[in-house]
Amino acid sequence: MQDPAPRDPYSSALGAVRRFADAGRFVPGEPIVVTELAAEVGLSPTPVREALACLAGEGLIERRRGKGYFYPALGPSDIIDLFELQLAYLHAALTLYPRGHASLRKAAVGVDPLDGVQALYEAIITQSANAALCLAHQRVSDRLLAVLRAERTHDDGDGATVKAMVAVIVEGDIPGLLAQLETHHELRCRRAQVLDLG
Repeated sequence: MQDPAPRDPYSSALGAVRRFADAGRFVPGEPIVVTELAAEVGLSPTPVREALACLAGEGLIERRRGKGYFYPALGPSDIIDLFELQLAYLHAALTLYPRGHASLRKAAVGVDPLDGVQALYEAIITQSANAALCLAHQRVSDRLLAVLRAERTHDDGDGATVKAMVAVIVEGDIPGLLAQLETHHELRCRRAQVLDLG
């Protein structure tokens, strides 16, 4: 019997930090203490520091020169900028139909309305089959994690917004979908002023 492959400390650290961010473990604006995080995940500080540096390059973690790493605290203008970038990605995805409108319809009807608008947005982006667009959108979504969690408390509980968007997609009414995306975007931008991310 062979020994299992050795664990890659950098990949383990990267995965752990991503999982912590996904789970809301980091508080926006608070420092991430490398030695404490390393002890928590059972690694030395070096791979944890390397993972944080990588994620800082992606914008998921903030590196402050001489002060260390922090989970970014997004202000309303930062949130709106990210919402606008996400909207631009959605517009781009809606111009890419590698397999026709059928793939967009299939992606949309596969979304559970109770999963929220973000799930539909991800389906729209994914159906574009554009790897660069999918990666760029994932990075924006990662930066918006705390915002998306806070937004869930404001979203309609019955998924009415998602249902309405899916209905126009099924009808093939892309201009109608774009109008709904704009309306939802404006609502999100207004709410960004008062979201509690703590």
